[in-house]
Formats: sequence, structure tokens, C-alpha cells
Amino acid sequence: MVELIIVIVLVGILSALAITRFFDRSVYDVETSTEQLRNILRYGQKTAIAQHRDVFVILGPNSAALCFANQATCTAANQVQAPSGQNSDTAVTRAACNNARTWMCEGRPANIVGSSNSNVTFFGFNALGQPFNTPGSTAFNSLTITLTSGASSRSVNVAPETGYVF
Repeated sequence: MVELIIVIVLVGILSALAITRFFDRSVYDVETSTEQLRNILRYGQKTAIAQHRDVFVILGPNSAALCFANQATCTAANQVQAPSGQNSDTAVTRAACNNARTWMCEGRPANIVGSSNSNVTFFGFNALGQPFNTPGSTAFNSLTITLTSGASSRSVNVAPETGYVF
């Protein structure tokens, strides 16, 4: 009987700790958005190499997208297609990406704030996979994008010479 009571108390304590994790989604939202941003940047770099052309990364206040043209607002003809033929198509993505479902564009939840070590909102990868700020330019400082929600914070880095995303 004592063992049963001890087990019930332990299960109660563990479930009380686990339930609090379900109510605070900021840790999971930040981690998911960080991995999503890394994957978008890596896909942009691979697309630039594979198609031997510049691919531009558009970092909006609540989204990240890929475009073949140097445009702040990417036209449908220049949108880089998502690898599976469709983006996540969540409500946040539809709102941030003008309902374009096949475009490699993803929205971020409203509780996540993005910031960078410089005010870069627009950069690209050339045909060699190297990052640049201005087409034809080889100068690119390292870029760190930090996504934050509450006390949770994660970073995405782009190396200057190789474009390595980590």
C-alpha cells in the first residue's frame, strides 16, 4: 500500500511539471522557427548553386522568403518554389506570404521577434553559394539572426565566405 501511494505521489509531481511545459509554447515556437529559418537559408544556397544564379533572401518582420530577383516584394514569376511544391500553408504563412502556397516563404508566429547583428533585411547567395549584400560584391560580414520569445532565444548564423548556415 505504501509503495502504491509513493508511486501515485511521484506520478503527480512529474505530471505537474510536464503540464507546465504544455502551456508555455514559446520554447517550442522559437526552436521550430529557428530550424525553419536555417532550412530556408540552406535551401536558398543550394538552389543558387544548382541553378547557377543568384537567389535573394527576404527577411521580413514576420517572415523569410526566397526570390530570384533583387526585389523587396517578390513577384510571382521570380518566387523560388518550395522543395515539396508547397510551403507549410499555415495561417501565419498565408498572411505573411500573400497566400502564395508554392513559394518558399514561411511566416513566424506573432510571439517571436527576429533581430540581427546588422540591419540586414535583404541578402543573397551567388552561383557559388557565397553570401552577398550587393550583387557582384564579395564583401559580406558574418550575419547572426536571433529569434526570441519570452526568455527563449536561438540564433542562426551565416558565415561570410562560404555561406555556411549554422
